Amino acid sequence: MMKYFAIESSLDEKIMGKVDQCKEYIHHCNVWEDPNFIDRFPFEKIHSKPILSTPVLHSNAKLTDLIKTISTGFSFGSMIISDKFKSILDDFNCFGIQYFQTYLIYKSKEVNDYWQTHISEIPYSYIDFENTKFFIKNSETRRIDNDKPLEIKNLLDFNNKKDSLEYPFSISINEVQFDKTFKYDYFFLRYFENGGNKGIVSERLKEEIEKQGCTGIEFRPIEMSLQDWYHSGERERIYGKSY
Repeated sequence: MMKYFAIESSLDEKIMGKVDQCKEYIHHCNVWEDPNFIDRFPFEKIHSKPILSTPVLHSNAKLTDLIKTISTGFSFGSMIISDKFKSILDDFNCFGIQYFQTYLIYKSKEVNDYWQTHISEIPYSYIDFENTKFFIKNSETRRIDNDKPLEIKNLLDFNNKKDSLEYPFSISINEVQFDKTFKYDYFFLRYFENGGNKGIVSERLKEEIEKQGCTGIEFRPIEMSLQDWYHSGERERIYGKSY
């Protein structure tokens, strides 16, 4: 069975220069009102070039193959990646991802060999529903009602339940399993508790990214929660001390 890993930003200051690389973001429109702003297209295919925001890096940050962004304009699984990282993804079987050429501001100059990814589709139809666990999550308290698993047998059940829930409640996917036809090396799975916010890669894609020496990236096994990853010592064992 294929092993999968969530993409996380590096916490190693020697690699990142400054772990929070971006000091500000330039927004080129009214981000709340412009219909062509990239955040207006969550999990749907974009058919024209959207308006993107520009990360401005700290002068002591380093240019990495994955840039850590925390801002409006970089939501819904979006990443800022280098030409090198994109060329690797191009050689693998990726699900539901689009690329838009972008640039960074670094030491008062434009750096142009970067791309912003956009998640256009999510592979819900490939979930093995009988062997995946589903619960209800309260987004305000971040509590999951683990004592009351949902009975979801197929994609129709999943969509009906997902669409029936209103904020602050949402569906929560745990211990996900995929059917035998699922062969993708990169994908994003919304509502999956251990999926992270940058997407999931197969073991073979992870190994190629590491072989090519891409920087700014760490890989967390999707069997581990983010909390366990940071606090169990497993992350430190693999990547060393953070900061």
